Amino acid sequence: MGGVLGQRVSRCRSLLAMLVVALAVLGLPATMAMAQGAGSSGASHSETPAAVASELAPLTSEERAALIGKMTDAQARDLLLYYLSETAPAAQAGAATNTAALSMQALQQKGTEIRQNLSAVLGKFGHVLPDYLGHMQEKLRIGVGSGGLLLVVGTIVGLSLAGAVLEFLYRLATRSMVARYEAAPIETVRQKLTRALGQLGHGLGAIAAFAVGYAAAFFVIWQGDVPRRDFVIVVLLAILITRVAEAVVRFVFLPKHPGWRIMPVDDEAAAHFVRGTRRQVALGIALLLFGTLGRMWGVDHDTWRLGALLSGILFTLSYCFFLWRYRRHAVRSVQNAIEDGSMPRWAEGAAGWAWYAFAVAYVLVAFLVGIYALLLNRSFDPLSAALGFFVLFVFNPYLTAVLKMLFKVDDHSVVEEEGPTPIYVTDHDDGEQVEVTETASAGASSAVVRDKRVLGRVISIAVLVVSIALFALTIGVDVFSSSREYPLAQYVLGVLMDIGLILLVGYVCWSFIAAWIDRKLASEKSASGHDDHGDEGPALSAGTRLQTILPIFRRAVQIMLAVIVVMVALSSMGVNIAPLIAGAGVFGLAVGFGAQTLVKDLISGMFFLMDDAFRIGEYIDAGGTAGAVEKFNARSIVLRSTLGAVYTIPYGDIGKVTNFSRDWVIMKLRFRVPYDTDIDKVRKIFKKIGQEMMDDPDLGPDFIQPFKSQGVVKMDDSAFIVSGKFMAKPNKQWGIRKAVYQKVQEAFRANGINFAPKRVIVDVPNFHDDDEDGEGHGHKSPTREEVARAAAGAAVASEDVPPEKGN
Repeated sequence: MGGVLGQRVSRCRSLLAMLVVALAVLGLPATMAMAQGAGSSGASHSETPAAVASELAPLTSEERAALIGKMTDAQARDLLLYYLSETAPAAQAGAATNTAALSMQALQQKGTEIRQNLSAVLGKFGHVLPDYLGHMQEKLRIGVGSGGLLLVVGTIVGLSLAGAVLEFLYRLATRSMVARYEAAPIETVRQKLTRALGQLGHGLGAIAAFAVGYAAAFFVIWQGDVPRRDFVIVVLLAILITRVAEAVVRFVFLPKHPGWRIMPVDDEAAAHFVRGTRRQVALGIALLLFGTLGRMWGVDHDTWRLGALLSGILFTLSYCFFLWRYRRHAVRSVQNAIEDGSMPRWAEGAAGWAWYAFAVAYVLVAFLVGIYALLLNRSFDPLSAALGFFVLFVFNPYLTAVLKMLFKVDDHSVVEEEGPTPIYVTDHDDGEQVEVTETASAGASSAVVRDKRVLGRVISIAVLVVSIALFALTIGVDVFSSSREYPLAQYVLGVLMDIGLILLVGYVCWSFIAAWIDRKLASEKSASGHDDHGDEGPALSAGTRLQTILPIFRRAVQIMLAVIVVMVALSSMGVNIAPLIAGAGVFGLAVGFGAQTLVKDLISGMFFLMDDAFRIGEYIDAGGTAGAVEKFNARSIVLRSTLGAVYTIPYGDIGKVTNFSRDWVIMKLRFRVPYDTDIDKVRKIFKKIGQEMMDDPDLGPDFIQPFKSQGVVKMDDSAFIVSGKFMAKPNKQWGIRKAVYQKVQEAFRANGINFAPKRVIVDVPNFHDDDEDGEGHGHKSPTREEVARAAAGAAVASEDVPPEKGN
């Protein structure tokens, strides 16, 4: 009995073992197929750690955690040992290759997923409307084919009429207040802004009245149906969003109140922008309502995604057409906003078209990002994208215009000059003045224009940085977060903000430095400015040392700030600037060896400036070329001669510098008087003339020492040479010399003293003509008159007459 029972039990065990093996063999392929269809990989006992690691590589962190959770302890231990022995030592050497390979695998996986989802979505092409109508009929419990759709539309229209009635009563009650408000005079920018805000508040109040009437009418007829209540609320929200958006756009452009408008657009552009924006907002909200109802009613996911895809395509095409249709208005508005006279016309046009190109690019990029998120089941908020467009392309220029007008300098507070100030240069030969240029006053009015431009640019850059930060906040990208949920968007927006802040700080620093330099130059120019001498006028006054150094310092600071800003901007973009700095040093060394003449000019100019050899406005002789110093360049000096010619001389070619305009100048004048002239009387006449000129209110301040006699300094065959001299301020001697000549001539005439003409006595020996009839030697002998005339000319030519300039 026991043996039979044991045999049966042994047979049963054998059958059970065979059954388990059969089930394992038959069930393994099915299990693997199910795991592959579900998109997850399982690790069997027979798989090596390397195979498991390769399966883990393309998976996300959640999928890896799920797969590792299915492993046994032995499998997890083997996988860890594999990573420690194989992957970790080679990680540093092959990090770049592994990262690139993983990135390519991720891109391939994303591409495959997008193609699969797109195929699934397009497969629902004929089911969108039937699916939506079926769910509407189910949720709202209406018969679409038996007038139920008309009932829904009629209900919405009726509720809207109830809201419109209450809104009409609100506008009727506030009509007199609005009329008084609009009739009040407007004089300042704050009053304009107050009026616009008042209109916005009144419009929002009307929208609130509409919402109250709409909701009150619904609750009167509501019978407790929750799906119908949710449907009515969603429709109300869509209407409110549309109307609020229109009210905000009207507040910005104010098409019916051009006197309140701050946005720099004309009336035609304002009307077009408001009208077009109203259409686009209505279309966008209708499409958004369509998608929201599909989500709320539980429409099939692929069907809903197809509806969202078609809605996105329709809205993108519509908005691109809107931008193209009003492109000229947009470009002209941007040109009006930046038109301040500091930019050429082509730059203003380029800025306008750049704004238009960026707007179109934003719409296309938002569409592509939305489609990408839609096909990969990622989150994407079209309302955030629309608000982002408003922030960048509407709020940014509007806030800039408001701040510019609020901080605008009052032009009426600046006392303008009666006319341009003429600038004269005195001819060194005859003392006559030549008007070389005629420019507007560089006083308060030019300072106001410069400050307005600087303030406007600072406001524009600061508002742009704030707008980028607000845009990032609007679309849900935290540029300051350490987590990289949206790495590309965080990188781009972070770099733009960094560059904007760098430009802002750099431009503010440059503006302060340039303003300080301009004020110092203006004060130095006014301190050494020109005195008005009527017709005689002063010569071009020499500048101070600051007037010479500060323009060069300004250029050096400008280049230094530009280099710093560029380097910091590149560093914020993640570029390693150390090789650039090293390369710049090597390049500078190569230039130094290859351009020795340039280096010679630069170093010579630096030492000339350190020695204070010349200044702006001084009359110098530089290497044989004389003229007034007009300006400095990096490697050359610019001189203007008394005849107007401009000379550009490299510093390395100057050599010796003779400066005629430094500290003081002595002018010596010589007069010829006959031998019978009373020299003591001449001395007294010169002394009297010098005293009279010292007392002259115009010429007296230009003297350092008065005009006085030096007595007889030379005598020739026919006259005494009497010399007189005076000491004057630099560049003032030419006008004084002209006045001295005139006064000496008048004084000599009054005292009976004549100027001695220059005479030459020539002794001509007696001789006779060898051939009286002119045929003796084939030529005619010179006459006595011809011989005397030739001898006199030779005597005059051989007389050493010292030059007047530099005496």
